[in-house]
Amino acid sequence: MELMKTMVQRMMSVAFAAVMSLVVASAAWAASPPGPYEVVSDTTKRVTKVIEEARSYVDEDPERFYGEVEKILADVVDFPSFARGVMGKYGSKRYYDTLSPEEKAKFRGRVERFTKTFQDRLIRTYAKGLLAFDGNRIEVLPIAKDAADERSVNVEQHIFGNAPQPYVVYYKLTQNREGEWKLRNVSIEGVNLGRTYQSQFASSARRFNGDIDKVIENWEVTPEGGLAEVAEES
Repeated sequence: MELMKTMVQRMMSVAFAAVMSLVVASAAWAASPPGPYEVVSDTTKRVTKVIEEARSYVDEDPERFYGEVEKILADVVDFPSFARGVMGKYGSKRYYDTLSPEEKAKFRGRVERFTKTFQDRLIRTYAKGLLAFDGNRIEVLPIAKDAADERSVNVEQHIFGNAPQPYVVYYKLTQNREGEWKLRNVSIEGVNLGRTYQSQFASSARRFNGDIDKVIENWEVTPEGGLAEVAEES
């Protein structure tokens, strides 16, 4: 009887250990950041739901709609890196290293202000464009296996409208030190938005004779070649 009791206890211990290992493994999997495909796919679903809900209130409360879109994009877009890329040399580390301590402080202040301005203008411009998508089918294509281990990945998305062929969007995502995949750039129908806005920033800097504060104060996100334009055509 004592032997049987010992065997049962051992079996229970083994079973308990097996269950616990599955729980730990499941928890570790659940805690791991989603991959680039999952980020784009999930974001697409969340944004689509916000658009559908917004149609009932956006005319009376557009700020609520902008806020809902911002909540989603703030989780997946690396706005600081995106904004610094748009600033070109005025947001680069190489330029920063040439500055005096006083100028470095001003540099950091400008980058921070432009990031906030860029994020706000971009979200508002494209939130308006999103409303033009009325029941369109959107597909996110699987990532090629040979790109699964890269630290920078392009995720392809197809937006089906009235045109014979879908509009093609590429989202460039990079993996940060925490293992999270963040969006760094977007290309729509071959138009690289990062480069487009960088050119716009450089042109504005020339217009204001290098006064970056004025560039930031007068910054507007143009929909040229962007989501708003595609939405109008679809």
